[in-house]
Amino acid sequence: MRIAVVGLGAVGSAALRFLAQQGHEAVGYEQFVRGHTRGSSHGESRIYRLTYADPHYTRLMREAFPLWQALQAEAGEELIAPCGVLWLGDANDPELNAIAHALQSEGVPYEWLDSASLSERFPALRIEAHERALFQREGGFLRAGACIEANLRLAEAHGAVVYEQTRITHIDPQPSGAWLETESGERERYDRVLLTAGAWLPKLLPSLNLPLTVTRQTYAYFAVRPDAEPRFAPERMPVWIEATRHFYGFPCDGRQAGVKVAWHRLGEVQDPDAPARPVDEADLAPLRECLARRLPDVLPKALSAATCLYTNAPDERFILQPLPDEPRVWLVSACSGHGFKFSILNAWRAVQHLTA
Repeated sequence: MRIAVVGLGAVGSAALRFLAQQGHEAVGYEQFVRGHTRGSSHGESRIYRLTYADPHYTRLMREAFPLWQALQAEAGEELIAPCGVLWLGDANDPELNAIAHALQSEGVPYEWLDSASLSERFPALRIEAHERALFQREGGFLRAGACIEANLRLAEAHGAVVYEQTRITHIDPQPSGAWLETESGERERYDRVLLTAGAWLPKLLPSLNLPLTVTRQTYAYFAVRPDAEPRFAPERMPVWIEATRHFYGFPCDGRQAGVKVAWHRLGEVQDPDAPARPVDEADLAPLRECLARRLPDVLPKALSAATCLYTNAPDERFILQPLPDEPRVWLVSACSGHGFKFSILNAWRAVQHLTA
């Protein structure tokens, strides 16, 4: 079949690869250049983890991870950094305890660490005496930008065609097929279409009134004291997340200077076509406060900072469905700030539905 994928971020790039591997005539459309920084999937790193208070996501991650491993093997490069995941919080924190309960229910091993054992095991990190940490080995981070480029490169190797700087503005399902129209007015017919346009999906499908909110998010890389740098290597430091407050950070990723820190919360509403407001002191101050509390060897100087977009659903669950009364056109969306790790699974499932 001749199948188009509109939007080549985390989900779209993976779907294009799967379609090409299956022998379909796969065509991908990207409104910007590949690897652009306007959407949700760019940058060096995204967390993968089994540690959710809702065991539904733990089960999804167990399905998704072998697909990431297969991508890494086929690409022949390191895309997965299995450094583990550490949750920090008050000993009675309800989210922390819910995560432990969910892991128990799914048979996933984990460890509790107090402040002394945490300092010995992971000397870069700190918790207070009244706090504890939950460590789970089967987590870490994915090299996000490299994962997307690997998917696209392998898709092309299997025969897919990628059109960059080509914006789709209209989808027109007809008895003869689903027609796509570009911003320049060109029209192409496809047997099937997969829409993975992220923050631009509500604009592409205005008649659906999708309950999605696009927000501006920020992250920054901070300098580490030179004598403490060995403590921040992935071999000695896991990805970490504060329960309830949801500040989070990474070890040094080896590709960008400093350590990455961010705050998982809904930022200000953002039109994806408008320039995002540059990162300013109001964005950085909460990160510095968290660093002073958790990572005393990190300096307050931000080496770099950037924005990205969340496409948020009300319940943070993902959308994977056909257009109303149109099974030839499917859409996948709403990562809600935690979807990169599942993107390859959502792509696989969408391809199975689309080609059934």
